[in-house]
Amino acid sequence: MLKRYGQYAIGLAIVAYLFCSAAILQAQTQAPPASQTKSASGKQEASQEAPQGTLTPANIASATQSEMEHAALTHLIESIEPYFKKKEIKGAATLAGSTTMQALGKSWSDRFKKFHPEVTFTRGVDGTEAALKALSEDPSVIAGASRPLTDEDTAMLKKGKCKDPLAIIVALDPLALYVHKDNPIAGITPQQLESLFHAPGGKNKHAAVWGDVGVAGEMATKPVRIHSRSETSGTTTFIKQMILQNGEMAKEAQSHRTSEEICKAIGSDLQGVGICGFGEATPDVKAVPLVLNGARIPATEQAFLSGQYPFVRPLLLVIDKSQLASDGGLREAVLRYILSRDGQLEAVRAGFFPMDPAFIRQELDQISGPQMR
Repeated sequence: MLKRYGQYAIGLAIVAYLFCSAAILQAQTQAPPASQTKSASGKQEASQEAPQGTLTPANIASATQSEMEHAALTHLIESIEPYFKKKEIKGAATLAGSTTMQALGKSWSDRFKKFHPEVTFTRGVDGTEAALKALSEDPSVIAGASRPLTDEDTAMLKKGKCKDPLAIIVALDPLALYVHKDNPIAGITPQQLESLFHAPGGKNKHAAVWGDVGVAGEMATKPVRIHSRSETSGTTTFIKQMILQNGEMAKEAQSHRTSEEICKAIGSDLQGVGICGFGEATPDVKAVPLVLNGARIPATEQAFLSGQYPFVRPLLLVIDKSQLASDGGLREAVLRYILSRDGQLEAVRAGFFPMDPAFIRQELDQISGPQMR
């Protein structure tokens, strides 16, 4: 089951680049300014006045893994081309979609307007499913999706008014299974993960109590309480697609509007469990390691960047490509900005991971056609 994540783990394309970057840093001993980025799982923006960091022969051996990852991530951001204006852009756009991407979408639109002050952005409907429906009815909408598009999605869009749907991957979001910090669970296998969220009945086992997934002691007889997003959430659909293989999801104890609310609720519920992005963790929850082929893989930034942790989803923006010819360059400029150094840095600040420069070039070719480089 988790092997199926491989087709969406585009973050692994970043991994080799990151650690090649780390090797380059060791050779050159000079890191880019630390103030320009921060840990992808953090929430607060780094100070613009932070001093420039260095990795010298004297301290390279003592540098922590976190420092090396930070330096490599900074180097990656610096390797992405900055945004530049091709021309003045005017017009209006509606941004709809995933609540996972809501704050990031606002940051992108606010920053884009500094380059193009005569562009107006309007907030559309919330939720991946609602945004895709809105795009099918109004091809001028830009829809955010926190899951891959399915063939059914594409057919629905084309059946409506969106004649040429184009999905562009704009960031990466590693996910984790979160439980209360006092839950003694030490790890979860793919089969146990499926049993937690699969509805009772059928051939697949349902984990009704914590002992069903290997938890011992007093906690073993306690019922599992699922905290999830609504049915219109891309996160919920992603869980159904990738964990349940399109099976029926178990009834949740509580539905929440955002992933942040899920983690807050689990922090107050000893028996609670839910799936959120790395950037949503609170001090009262813990991320459960994945047990793959007998090895326990922690849900950490280090494990993700080293290519060991596979539970990652792409974040998308979906447009009607046919609109590119008549919107005065607005959608092309928005997408070029988001896939630029400026836009990817905003993704990092929001707690997500940036795209590899080579993959960004492929995405840009889909928008503007093959470019001379």
